[in-house]
Amino acid sequence: MTKQLQFGLVAEGESRHSEILRLPRLDDYVGPVKSSSFGAARKLSNYLRAGYPITDYEELQAARVILLRIPDAAVPRIISELCSAGLVLSSYSFVLCESWLTTDALAPLRAAGANVATVISVPTEERKWFLMEGQQTAIRLLRAFIERNQARALEIRPGTKHLCFAAELLATALPMPLLIASQQALRETGLASHNLTAISEEMIREMFRGFLKGARMNWGGPLNDCAPALAEAHLEKLRLTNPEIAGIIDRHLPLAREAMSKYRVEREAPE
Repeated sequence: MTKQLQFGLVAEGESRHSEILRLPRLDDYVGPVKSSSFGAARKLSNYLRAGYPITDYEELQAARVILLRIPDAAVPRIISELCSAGLVLSSYSFVLCESWLTTDALAPLRAAGANVATVISVPTEERKWFLMEGQQTAIRLLRAFIERNQARALEIRPGTKHLCFAAELLATALPMPLLIASQQALRETGLASHNLTAISEEMIREMFRGFLKGARMNWGGPLNDCAPALAEAHLEKLRLTNPEIAGIIDRHLPLAREAMSKYRVEREAPE
C-alpha cells in the first residue's frame, strides 16, 4: 500500500479481542497509533506488532484512513477532539470499527468533509466476514484492506444496520434458552453426558442442514411424526413432570407456529 493510503489507528479500551485488529497483515498497513496516552499507544503497538505510537492527533496526518476502535461512550469525545485537532478532515476517511453505532455517530466528521464508514465483524468459526456501511470512498479503501487480509468485506445498504443487529440476535442469542432447555430435557432422560452432547449437536446440525436446503416448509420436527392427540399427550405429561421446560415450549411454540404459518403463506403467494 502506498504511503498516502497508510492507515492510522485510534484505539481506547479493550482491543485485544478485536477481529479487525487481528487481521494477519495489519503491520503492512497501520502507521500512527493514538491511544489515551503515549504509553498506552506504545503498549498497543507492541501487542499488535504494527504501527508506531503517537502523542497528538496531528500526527495522524501520515495516514489517510483512520480506524477508530473505541468504546461507544468515548465516541463523542474523540470525534470532538479530532474535529479540533487541526487536521484537514476532507483528506481523510474515518472508520468506526466493531460498534453497533451507525455512521450518524460520525456526523461531525462527515460535516467537516471527511468520508465515514462503520464496520462490524460477523460471528464465524472459519473465514472472517465483515459488514460495512457508509460513504463509498471509505468503503472502497476499507474493502481493499480487509480483502487483502484474506477476509470478506460486504457492503450493506445505508440505514440497515438495525437489520444486522436483529439477524445476529435471532441467530445467536434468542435460541440459547431453547437449546439449554433441550439439553435439560435430554439430561432428565438419564442419558450420559457424552451421549447427550452428541445427540444435541446432531439435532442442531440436522436443523441447520434442513434450513440451508430450504426444508422450512416441513417445519415441526416431532410434531410431523405423530398425531396431534399424541403430541398433546406428551406436552400434557411434560407440564405435569417438568413444568419449567413445558412453560418454555408453551410460550414459544405458538409464536413459532404463527411465524411459520405466515412464512408458508408468503412463500405460496403468487408473484
